[in-house]
Amino acid sequence: MKKIIYSLALLGITVANAQEHWSYEGDTSPEHWAELGIGTTCGVSKSQSPINIYTENVKLDKSLPKLSFNYDLGDIKDIEDNGHSLQFDFKEGSYITFNGKKYALYQFHAHEESEHTIDGVRYPLELHFVHIAEDKSVTVIGVMVKEGSENSYFERLKVFKTLEKGAKEDTDIEFNPEKLFPKNKDFYTYQGSLTTPPCSDNVTWIVFKNPITLSENEVNDIAAHLPKSNTRPIQPLNGRTISANK
Repeated sequence: MKKIIYSLALLGITVANAQEHWSYEGDTSPEHWAELGIGTTCGVSKSQSPINIYTENVKLDKSLPKLSFNYDLGDIKDIEDNGHSLQFDFKEGSYITFNGKKYALYQFHAHEESEHTIDGVRYPLELHFVHIAEDKSVTVIGVMVKEGSENSYFERLKVFKTLEKGAKEDTDIEFNPEKLFPKNKDFYTYQGSLTTPPCSDNVTWIVFKNPITLSENEVNDIAAHLPKSNTRPIQPLNGRTISANK
């Protein structure tokens, strides 16, 4: 367990000691992250996230590796309102395989509005499913959320609705993210970064082309646990290639 905590802290994915030093507004907003002195690469790296996915320039690459899900073992162990997002942590065991590498599923969290845009369009929410390999490389699956009918599978997590600000609750919830993902799992992929400090840029992004649906009430319930907007501004593409599997 110590190894897992160390890896996540190193990547800036969980709440670190420097949590209070960055935010989404004022002197600690994204525009100032590079100045905060917490070892960030936010203002240095040329491969930052999020980006606008301009579909006209996306490269169709039928040779992209298959994305395989092995999510049967990693139920949700706790839920946290950490001041930056609403975060759902998984037990050990679940993973994906991509490009011949195994990435363990650690957590997912929410952003309002979506951080990535597709042809300039933002969705009400974006969910980020964070996976980490033994070599500390990261793959994040981005899932766009649109408003519509209630999502019965998401309602398995409804205990979060009564979570107090800044609180963390231990849970034991059977939850397979693949059942929440869109049925059509065609995706865009590119090399980018974490979208929060330290903005580490060893991240492979997989963004599903198709959104999932949550009801307006479900979206609002999530938003109640988030800052007014926890969305990092769009970052320059800097010549990077965005590919699609179909």
